[in-house]
Parts: sequence; structure tokens; C-alpha cells
Amino acid sequence: MPGPLEGVKVVEMGVWVAGPAAGAILADWGADVMKIEPLGIGDPAREFMRMLGADLPFNPPFEMDNRSKRSIAIDVSKSDGRDLALQIVDDADVFVSNVRQAGLDRLGFDPD
Repeated sequence: MPGPLEGVKVVEMGVWVAGPAAGAILADWGADVMKIEPLGIGDPAREFMRMLGADLPFNPPFEMDNRSKRSIAIDVSKSDGRDLALQIVDDADVFVSNVRQAGLDRLGFDPD
């Protein structure tokens, strides 16, 4: 069912809960959400259930906060990966992140 944000492109570079939950709500409202995750490890929340000692084939907290999204793993610390991520962000209407601004700045994700 279309929502009020249908046609809005969102790029999310969030980890754990706050950023991913915001992206999930935007997706619930109909936005097209693309999540950028670190290459190799992904969002650390993927390992949450293992951190608690559970060996399950699923991870409900991660799945809840990342529902209805597409995902891509990119090494944004390398210039090729950063260029790719910035191209994806440049095509978006909204950028969501709960990474501290200083960290985003170091990676080249400043407001400009």
C-alpha cells in the first residue's frame, strides 16, 4: 500500500538502533530506503543476538529496525567506496545517520 512518502529516496547510514529505526519508519511510510553498511561486518546490530549468547538463524531486533530496506555493503574508508556512497547519497532526497558528525566529516560526508 503506498504511503505519504512514496517516491522519496532515503539513504541511511545508521548503526545499532536510532538511525536504523528512523529509516524503518520512513520505509513504513512508503519511502525507498537504501541502507549503507560497513563492508565485511555490516551494522554491528547484526551480531546482537550472538552477543547475548543466542545462536539463532534470525535476529529480531535487527530485523525490526531494518525492515523494508535495501542494503549495500561499502567500505567508505576507501576512496572508491566513498565515491560510490556519495553517488548514492547525491541521488537521494534524504540522508539519515546516527554516526557522529565528526565521523561523517572524516569520511567526507559533510553537509556540503
